[in-house]
Amino acid sequence: MPFGKYKGRKMEDVPADYFHYLWTHGLDRDFSSPVHRYIRENMDALMKDHPDGIWE
Repeated sequence: MPFGKYKGRKMEDVPADYFHYLWTHGLDRDFSSPVHRYIRENMDALMKDHPDGIWE
């Protein structure tokens, strides 16, 4: 994870609810960023880990 509360951790070790927070608050809408790419590529798994969130 390149920034924030979980900076320095592997992205697969970051909780899905944190990615949901970033996604819904538009904090990483740079389509070329590694975080945005990770969210897009792992959306199905993140939705299972955090099913209460709205991911769209």
